[in-house]
Order: sequence, then C-alpha cells, then structure tokens
Amino acid sequence: PVPGDKGPGPIVQRGAAYEHNGTPRIAETTNPILKLWAKKLMDEANARVAAGGLPFVTTSRCWPGGVPGLLLFPGEPVLFLQKPNEVWILYQRDAQVRRVYLNVPHSKNPGYSWYGESVGHYENGDTLVVDTIGLDDKGPIDRYRTPHTRQLHVVERYKLANGGKNLEVQFTVEDPGTFTTAWNAKVDYGPAHGTGGTWRESICNENSRDYFLDARKDIVPTPHDDSPDF
Repeated sequence: PVPGDKGPGPIVQRGAAYEHNGTPRIAETTNPILKLWAKKLMDEANARVAAGGLPFVTTSRCWPGGVPGLLLFPGEPVLFLQKPNEVWILYQRDAQVRRVYLNVPHSKNPGYSWYGESVGHYENGDTLVVDTIGLDDKGPIDRYRTPHTRQLHVVERYKLANGGKNLEVQFTVEDPGTFTTAWNAKVDYGPAHGTGGTWRESICNENSRDYFLDARKDIVPTPHDDSPDF
C-alpha cells in the first residue's frame, strides 16, 4: 500500500505478512475493491492453497508477469534504456522487455497482449509516467491470483528516491470489470539487490518437459512451444 493513501489499496496477505518460509499465500479477499465474481474465484483459490495446493504465481511458472505484475519480479536486476522516442525497461528475468513510447497518444486499436501498449512522458523532469492499456486477461495481476478483465488500465509513475539510491514506483489500477474502484499501490527498488547488480542470463524454461506438473496435477503448466526452432 501507498503510505498515507486513504483508499482501500491492493490485495495483501491474509493475517501475517507473507514470507518465504512455507507460509501459504492466502489473499485477503475482504478488500472492498473486489467485485463478487473476482472474490469468488480468489476464495476458491484460497481454499485450494489452504488444503495444501500450490498457488499460481506467474514468476515461478515462467508466465509473463503482465502489468503491473511485472513490478513484482523478485531479486533480479531491472535496467532502463533511454532512447530519443522510447524508454525500454529491461528485466533480467526471462529477458523480458517493455517498450514505452514517449510523447505520443495511444493507438486507436492497440489490440491485446501480455504487456499491452505503453505510452509515456516525463513530468517535472524527474518522473516517468507510463500509461498502459490493451492488456490481455490471461494472467493475474499479482501474487495473490487477483484476476482482471481487458478493461484494465494502469498508470505508473517512476521516480528516483533516497538521493538517487532507490527507485520508487507508484501506480494506479482501474478495471471496472473487476474492481469497484480505482486503487493505488507502490513498489520500491533498491540497488544491487539479489544478484549483486550484475546482469546474468535468466531463462525460465529451457526444457520441453515439466517435471513438476508430472508430480502435481493441481498447478498451471509452464508455457511451451511445440514448433521446431529451425
């Protein structure tokens, strides 16, 4: 949640904050942002996880994170490449790239994709504002399996903080198909986190066989392509 924000904020962990210690990832679905159909789906997922099932988290199953879910890729470097008319946001995780087109309007018909169409501009010389539409509804927007529709609209604001040592990202999410109101959230990036700030090859799924799926039938399979490389 954004400090000082009086709105309902994003979906969070039910009970104690989630930690990587075997605590089940259970969503707090009493949050008033959720419409009934979304709450029902999430309650069903909560019940499966509480019974010992594995929660679907895009980053651990090699699926694209989407927007704003991509902001939650943990412990790996993120780089910003400034070009004259674009900003490329490069993620080490699975070599994923977002392209933000500067100082142009959205297309009349951008279509739908995992990362949608992002246009942006600089505000006050120090804040990159990114407006994204055209987001497909294939995956959740967070680690709590919060769904969304194709009406999803996300505005992110990137700004250096702590004397330039950190990157602060505040964003607003609107989706009248899923949420009762717009809501705000925040992600902070620190320097040299996880891999020490180095850039490494990070390919999530190189094999055609999903061994975890063979052992557990309750998880989402990793994406794969059956067509030959050449």
